[in-house]
Parts: sequence; C-alpha cells; structure tokens
Amino acid sequence: MIKVSLLILGTLLIPLTLHAEIHSIEDLNYTDRNYNALYESTIASKNRLLKKERSTTYVVPDIYSYTLKEGEDIWTLIAKTSLTIDAIATLNRIDFIGMLRQDITVFLPDTIGIFFDAERQVEQNNTLMLAEKYAISEGDILEVTDPQDQNLTLLFLPEAQLSFLERTYLTGVVFYSPLMGIETSKFGKRVDPFINEEAFHSGIDIASEEGKKVHAARWGRIVYAGASDGYGNLVVIEHELGYYTLYGHLQEILVEIDDNVDSGQIIGKVGATGRTTGPHLHFEIHREEDNLNPDNIPYFLELDHTTEQ
Repeated sequence: MIKVSLLILGTLLIPLTLHAEIHSIEDLNYTDRNYNALYESTIASKNRLLKKERSTTYVVPDIYSYTLKEGEDIWTLIAKTSLTIDAIATLNRIDFIGMLRQDITVFLPDTIGIFFDAERQVEQNNTLMLAEKYAISEGDILEVTDPQDQNLTLLFLPEAQLSFLERTYLTGVVFYSPLMGIETSKFGKRVDPFINEEAFHSGIDIASEEGKKVHAARWGRIVYAGASDGYGNLVVIEHELGYYTLYGHLQEILVEIDDNVDSGQIIGKVGATGRTTGPHLHFEIHREEDNLNPDNIPYFLELDHTTEQ
C-alpha cells in the first residue's frame, strides 16, 4: 500500500491524499492478523510518545475497522490497542465517549495522534496554529481520507495529544444537569406536535413545574439572554473550546449578557414561553456549528436540586 505525506507550503495545503484501503478486524486478539498489525504499530507509536521521541518521517496511517461486541466500549479499545482517547474520538468524530457502544463500527488508526476536519481548518488558515498548539512541526501534518466519507479529508497530527481540558470534554464529566425533571422529548428526528410531521429536534426537553429554577450546566459567559423566536425566553452560555449550552422556554431570565456564571448557578425559571405545548426546559449543547446530543454524555452529573422550588 502506498502512503503519501502532505506537502505544506506556509499555510497552503497541497492535497496528495490517496483513498487507502480500510482493513477489517474481526477480533481483538492475537488470532486476528489485522489486529496484530495494528497493535505492533500502535505500540511503536506509544513508545515514541513515552520517550518523547518523534519519527524523522511520518506517513499516512493505515486505518482499521472494528465493530464493538457486547460489553465493549472505548476503554476496551484503549486496553487492547494502546491507542488513546484522542486518536479514537477525533478519527470517529465522537463528541462524547459514551457514543461508542455495542454494535457501533469504529475506525482505528495504526499511529497515535489527533484528527481535524481539513476543510474547516484550511478555511480558517489554521494549520500553523494547530502545529504550534500541539507542539509538532507543521511539515508533519498529513492529509487522510475520512474513513466515514471517502469524499472528505481529515488533517492528521501524528503523535500529538489533546489537552487535559479537551480530553475532559470528551469524557463528558464537565456538564451538570440543568434541571431535575422528566425527559419528554429526545434529540433527533421526531414528530413535531405543531405540524404533525417529522422534524429535527435540536436538543432535549425536560418537563417540570413552571417556576422551577434552571441551573447553568457549566461555568461560562452569558452571550444571549432574551426573547427568541420558537425558543421563547432564551439563555445561551459560551464555554471553553467552542462549546455552548442553550436554555429555552424560560418563564423568567435571571442573568444578563456578559455575566460570568458558575456551574450550577441559577440562570432562570422553567416556563412555557415561545413555541411549546406546556412548561418545560429545552436544553441544547453545541460545539461551534454542530448540535450535540446531550443523551450521549456518559457522566451527566446531577446537582442536588431536591430542596428547591
């Protein structure tokens, strides 16, 4: 198999990506030849990381596919392959590690590193910034065909690692429950109660009595606090790393734009303003332009709101 490095001239990317074959792994054990090849390569990559030694030349990694079996998750993959959360999550565009569960097919690179959407990074003229942020040479950044969509391209930063904060977001332990209540509508496609047709629901709905206090899911800065079409009274909090949380249909807003709030701080009260059939909180999590599914957070911590009215 031919592997081609990405040539970078300043911040201009000259794409030389080849559509590499994806190797299939049936079992994560030594009886599987493809597993052995993956493991030998990732161990070598991990040893370089541990010794803080970089290779003189990096090549586009081979990609392996594996379908998770009963009882397996990302921790199984890490233990069996020596890959990192960073490599697995960024290659598979995983927002929270709880998204990897039984019967999900996951793609595994044979070199530790992190992956980014190439088009978005090039549009932002961001390759040099990426190299500086993750302490690698810009010339080491490679183009990789996205295994989930052969028409898309990823940037691969070999043997680079996410920051502690970025990894913490991936594990999902940064968010608290904004409200104790019953989840009445999930993220994704559903029948819209107003038009009786299938439509995309961009968050989750948590039903509760009107006037109950709503809490910030994480500390951050208030970037919107006011009326909004459909959402009614809406609060939007900006967090680190391009994350935002949205709180809709509030009866009352108790914060103002540019306020800095703490995790768990009261920001409003449950209401039925905007486009709604009854009192509830509409809650969303975004990262930049992407809507994330709050139900995928594996450790969605709950504050003790039991004594509140």
